[in-house]
Amino acid sequence: MSRPKISLPNPRFSRASWLALLLTPLLLTSCLEKLEQFLPKPPPKAVQIEEPPLTEEEKRLQDTLATSDVLTPIDVEVPKAVEFELNKSSVVSLLLYHDFTPRIPRNEMTISVPKFRAQMQALKDAEIPVISMSDLLAWKRGEKNIPDNAVVITIDDGWLGTYEHAFPVLKEFNYPFVLYLYKKFVGTGGRSMTLEQVRDMLAHGGELGSHTLSHDALALGKRGRNAEQYQAWLQAEIGDSKTWIESTFGVTCTTLAYPYGNKNEEVVKFTLDTGYEAAVTVNPQKTTWDTPNGEIPRFTQLGDSDGNFKLATSFRGLGAAIADSKFIKTDAVNEKGEKLVELLPAPNSTITERRPVLQADLSRIGPVLPESIVLRIAGFGTVPAIFDPNSQIISYRVPQRIRLESCSATLTFRRVGADKDEILNWQFNIDRNASYAPQTEFDTGSKETAAR
Repeated sequence: MSRPKISLPNPRFSRASWLALLLTPLLLTSCLEKLEQFLPKPPPKAVQIEEPPLTEEEKRLQDTLATSDVLTPIDVEVPKAVEFELNKSSVVSLLLYHDFTPRIPRNEMTISVPKFRAQMQALKDAEIPVISMSDLLAWKRGEKNIPDNAVVITIDDGWLGTYEHAFPVLKEFNYPFVLYLYKKFVGTGGRSMTLEQVRDMLAHGGELGSHTLSHDALALGKRGRNAEQYQAWLQAEIGDSKTWIESTFGVTCTTLAYPYGNKNEEVVKFTLDTGYEAAVTVNPQKTTWDTPNGEIPRFTQLGDSDGNFKLATSFRGLGAAIADSKFIKTDAVNEKGEKLVELLPAPNSTITERRPVLQADLSRIGPVLPESIVLRIAGFGTVPAIFDPNSQIISYRVPQRIRLESCSATLTFRRVGADKDEILNWQFNIDRNASYAPQTEFDTGSKETAAR
């Protein structure tokens, strides 16, 4: 049997492989030595230096510091931040203007430019701060304090005279203000402001509020509409006007001015539920922290008369039945709880007679000087009122139909022995639709019986 042949590897290949295997470590060592030239050098080891022993003088100083209280930490009481405390005693007057003219005013809803500038100067001279409506609302929310006494300037409707005549004066004094606009008037041409003029006023201290869509009396709008129709109408007048202002001018509309000051509980609730933070009226009273947000009062400027302006800017003696400013509140009572003055038409009431009799019973006030009595009625000016010294009753029948849906009256008089006049201001509404309704036999009989 022959032996199998064994194939051996190629001897040349075998020698080359062994040679490569032997040379590889040498090549790697050489490469590493080259790389070490480019690698960062390790930091040198720290040299331990032994400090020399303390001298006798240094030892004495060290012992002195160890027993001294110089290095003892002191317990310092860090003062705490002062907590914000809201001042709820501030009082604010809202001034209400409508139109402005450089000439003599033709009606009591317009004030001349010289008189308006004089009033703004009077605020400055008396150092009465003029604040924005936003500041007033922030104070009522409890977010900030305002001056003890302050004024807010409001302007209704959007008359062109507001931009041409009032705006330059407001910029001159750098006073903030709020415009109450209604959609069906602004931007319609004629004597109304343009939208660009409104934007210009917004850029110079102005704020915007709604005056509804059409300036109709909100409480009287219920006539001729069922409950569902009335709610839809209120939504258009109150809600849609808010949306229009916000979308047109890019601002947040937080307040509404009731046209003619006409409102009732339903209107007030609807306004606040619609998203308004507050609403303003035409009742001539001052605003305090607890004044309801839905019924913030305003003092209406009547022509060039300073009567309401003086009432608004007199901040002394608030809370008394008769203030030091001699402004008598319509709800003031005497020590027996009786009303000081009985007024007809009653304040804030709604009447149907467009030629009403205005009457003020001053019998609980005491004797007054007949020559001091002055009665002014919006739209009629100063009127020749009749005074009965025996009954102390002042009366006057309006000779012409009242055209507006709201009317205000101001009575000035002086008591016997007094050195200052006293002023009484009240407002009432007229249901013009009811005044045109035919009388029934029952209505006629009732009036005749009442007359007898």
